[in-house]
Amino acid sequence: MKVLVTGACGNGGQAVCRELVQAGYEVRMADVNPPSAADLRELEFVRCDTRTVTDVQQAVKGVDGVIHLAAWHCAHQPPISDDSIFAVNVDGTYQVLEACRREGIQSIVYASSMAYGWGSVYSVTKVIGEDLCRSYHEMTGASIAMLRYHEFIPRPYLEFGSKLLRNGVDRRDVARATVAALAAASKREFGLFRTIVHTNHGLPEEVRANFRDLGPDWCEEQVPGAAALISKYGISLPNEVEQHDLSEAADVLGWTPQVGFVEFLRDLKQRDERGEDVASLFVPSEL
Repeated sequence: MKVLVTGACGNGGQAVCRELVQAGYEVRMADVNPPSAADLRELEFVRCDTRTVTDVQQAVKGVDGVIHLAAWHCAHQPPISDDSIFAVNVDGTYQVLEACRREGIQSIVYASSMAYGWGSVYSVTKVIGEDLCRSYHEMTGASIAMLRYHEFIPRPYLEFGSKLLRNGVDRRDVARATVAALAAASKREFGLFRTIVHTNHGLPEEVRANFRDLGPDWCEEQVPGAAALISKYGISLPNEVEQHDLSEAADVLGWTPQVGFVEFLRDLKQRDERGEDVASLFVPSEL
């Protein structure tokens, strides 16, 4: 199966492309700039601005499935204008879906967001994007997965660990969920499917709801020495942990997240024992 990945050279796109290759897919990368990583430079690449009809048509031609990740987000640095966010996220999504319609593509994964809503131009673009996916499904019968990703913006290592307890997710879980969604779409496991892509720490409800007080002891049970590490590195703990029911993703896609706060603590413990300067580390990294 040959798969087009738009936004392929972004943070999430690189991880998705590597996961696709590992799963045995043939990958065509599409973005405004080619990949810089040596392993990704070996893959097929087409320059594609999703706002440009001819770019998109050329990118989509001859593939069997599409993973549409290309988007601007409101947290981008340097900042992106609302006009650009809207044009890429809305017009670009329309152009991709229209090209898919012309090519008869029936397996699509769309990058939505937990920011979905009406609080900003970015969040509104995800509302419109999901509506466009629904319309494409109604018109063509295609299998489309709309994945509401939590945040996986690159950040310092210790901040990443703390973020996992809030609205953060490891990009490897993002990649695995995305490829699982494509595989399920290609098998016609669903028509139109939407799910959250987040971590799941397996916390008992009483610990989840009072993590600042009960969390250190729970972490200590999972990873001996964790409480001392949390204190040593000044890891900020939230009052409540954001945790979602991901059972539908497990049932439909066969996907469950693999990297949570416990996995982060295990990795931190190993690095601490080796005497690494974890304050200088940056994520994404291979934990």
